[in-house]
Amino acid sequence: MSIASRHILFPAPNQVELVTEEVTDTGLGRDEVVIASETSLISAGTELARLRGEGEGAGAFPTRSGYACIGRILAAGPGTTGVKPGDRVFFAGKHQAVQRFQHNQDHQWGRCYPVPEGIDPADAPFVCLAQIALVAPWVSAAGPGDTVAVFGLGVIGNLCAQLYKLAGARVIGLDPVAARCAMARQCGIAETIDAPIGRQVEALLAATGGAGANVTVDAVGHSAVVLAAVQGTRLMGECVMLGTPRIPLQGDLTTLLNRLHMEGIALRGAHMYRFPASPVRGTTRTVADAYALIFAAMADGRLRVAPLRSHLVRPEQAPAAYRELQEARDRAWGVVIDWRAQAAAKA
Repeated sequence: MSIASRHILFPAPNQVELVTEEVTDTGLGRDEVVIASETSLISAGTELARLRGEGEGAGAFPTRSGYACIGRILAAGPGTTGVKPGDRVFFAGKHQAVQRFQHNQDHQWGRCYPVPEGIDPADAPFVCLAQIALVAPWVSAAGPGDTVAVFGLGVIGNLCAQLYKLAGARVIGLDPVAARCAMARQCGIAETIDAPIGRQVEALLAATGGAGANVTVDAVGHSAVVLAAVQGTRLMGECVMLGTPRIPLQGDLTTLLNRLHMEGIALRGAHMYRFPASPVRGTTRTVADAYALIFAAMADGRLRVAPLRSHLVRPEQAPAAYRELQEARDRAWGVVIDWRAQAAAKA
């Protein structure tokens, strides 16, 4: 079988094209599969940085992007284990209608994970960002009765706040954009503060009786937000870096270190690679566990993702959607590409 499959390509910085290539199911190797995509989610953080030529893979053009896909397996190579044709899966594929994918690799991006049939294809790819957000609750000690302050209520910050709430914590969300605070309230985060970064610490201290939060989370990926989060952390608390700092910041590092030292505050990294793809000594949690937990919470409505989707677009609308994500973040934040029409026609 040979399929003419469309995919998203970044041919040069700040350029997005829809390109067609032939995909075949001949010569599949062990654990290699062909997957017809249902939907894929654009990452407004990593992908836009790559589109600008920044961060990981900087300067590597032309390049394909994407890592949050939902699809159904069409074919599997001889000896493939763990998945079979007909299975619905999440996988770290590119934005592409039909593609070959190597399953059972020893890292989280190299595996297919089962997706419950009842979850809406427009919602399901958000599991990827939810898994990233879940790292913060998993590396910190917050639980029932603790106060958690999440700085930044974009998609990942929103999901992080929801996951801390599911763990029983009191959650306060902070963002200078009122619309993001409103979206967080739609998702069940009742306490939000829409204040500029320079006034957020003061507002957080007022909301916590001057003590600060047990756990603060930078879900923005900006060093200035980390500094603010540390200032809003209570004695012997934790500050979690969920976002990836990318922009240089000049400042007084001694002030930060002195507060960490004097107040006994732990600064924790919460990068998505913190947990392994498969069980290893030293941790009881894996990426597969995260996806199973998140899909269960999505299925029964405890984790709300529909408000996080601003656009559901056809593949030919994707270049315009990338531009809107870059230029109009007040109108675009969670963009899902719907591949079902082409995948169904070609399957």
